Amino acid sequence: MVDLTHYNVVKELGAVKNVVNQALIVTATTAELADKTSAVNTSGKFLGKQVQNSTTGILVCAAGTGAVGTWKNASTGVVAHTPA
Repeated sequence: MVDLTHYNVVKELGAVKNVVNQALIVTATTAELADKTSAVNTSGKFLGKQVQNSTTGILVCAAGTGAVGTWKNASTGVVAHTPA
């Protein structure tokens, strides 16, 4: 008989990991990233926060904490969006 005790624990941890990974992906459109009044710029923004631009598919990082803080392309470091 095969003991599946460890298999079930690993299977459950894998499911939890997948749920956590899915929950951590924040997305916003180009229009939202460029709008200083949008929630992505006014709520929970911190230096280095990563957001996937759902319009372009590009991952951007907050270069500032304020509503008009820029968003930089995570791969190139070039400013991608300046909220106004």
